Amino acid sequence: MIGLLASTAASTAARADQQATLIAGSAAAPAGALTAGSAAAPAGGLTAGFAAAPGRSVMPGTAGIIAVRPDGKVFATASTGKVKQWNTATGRPAGTSFSAHAGPLHSVVFSPDGKRLAVAGDRGASIWDAASGERSGPALTGHGAPVRSVAFSPSGRLLATAGDDGTVRLWEAASGDPVRTLTGHTGGVRSVVFSPDGKLLVTAGATGSDKTTDTDDDNTVRLWHTRTGRPVGKALSISPGPVFAVSFTPGGELLATSGGGRAIRLWDTATATPDGDPLVSSSAPVFALTFSAGGKLLATSSGGDNTVQLWDTASRRPATAPLTGHTGPVRAMRFSPGGNLLATGSDDGTVRLWNAATGKLEGKPLTGHDGPVWALRFTPDGKRLITAGADEQVRLWTLDEPDPA
Repeated sequence: MIGLLASTAASTAARADQQATLIAGSAAAPAGALTAGSAAAPAGGLTAGFAAAPGRSVMPGTAGIIAVRPDGKVFATASTGKVKQWNTATGRPAGTSFSAHAGPLHSVVFSPDGKRLAVAGDRGASIWDAASGERSGPALTGHGAPVRSVAFSPSGRLLATAGDDGTVRLWEAASGDPVRTLTGHTGGVRSVVFSPDGKLLVTAGATGSDKTTDTDDDNTVRLWHTRTGRPVGKALSISPGPVFAVSFTPGGELLATSGGGRAIRLWDTATATPDGDPLVSSSAPVFALTFSAGGKLLATSSGGDNTVQLWDTASRRPATAPLTGHTGPVRAMRFSPGGNLLATGSDDGTVRLWNAATGKLEGKPLTGHDGPVWALRFTPDGKRLITAGADEQVRLWTLDEPDPA
């Protein structure tokens, strides 16, 4: 069964906080948008037919951010300068709200223990105590330009920031002390994500309209050793650019990338070299991709024909027929934690839930957004789905995930 939980809508256009997948420089999505794609795939059924009632606005604002606390009980939203926390079960305010920075915010993420929030915006980055709303340590200065993305390492010891100055910076999360600066991108860096084991860092460069510096298009993804700050091999060239999406497998041994062409490339993260032939989507560009929790499936979206394809990662062949029904490009995707559902969000304003084993639609499309859907997040228990988009609304849905086959 699926339904809109108290018909809750939190006002803000959003970017999901990240763990394993990123979107960098999508033409329609907000610059530096992040999606996390570390959950999973197969079977069961949802009852069709429910009416999505008008949502209740709980946070007015312009383009903003969404992050889910690791225990799933609280999620955070942000608009211009302000961060608020909400109860995931009720959609009502929870915890302390605080003013982080003056001006636009671009990224927010909870620490792995859920006790801190890292925030990035036009005025830099900072770490905050989630319970008190007080800043934890000094402001993280050094970029000298807007900071577009922020990520905690899986252990919570390090924080990574990526900025328009073309650098990536590592910090001690507890003290805010700088650890090292990573250089190599030829333009602004829109996204940064740690590998699941925290040993590697992946960064994606800004291209085209995303750039804020007078340099050539970067069109690259770069892998770095977290401990030393040294690059892993050469930059991964995404041709044709720009870079749209990157996702680690759950074990971190492979990295998938997509860009302006039809090719989805898999890379060996130990050597930063291609792992086999690329997968070829039905049309270009490939806006989003995400692995299932077990890494057996990879979902990719094709912007030209508005379809989604599920791939068997062992055989490198399609696992099901293409998922059809969206009437606009799919820019956000997420497997449910239990692995049975794939959620997709599209420019057509709908969210759809698919059976990951069969590729069949589960129930009716979720409607209510008045514009493109840019971000999706399941809560860790799989009982709720949070969606956000261009209508500056974050919607909270409740659902019963089908049992595994």
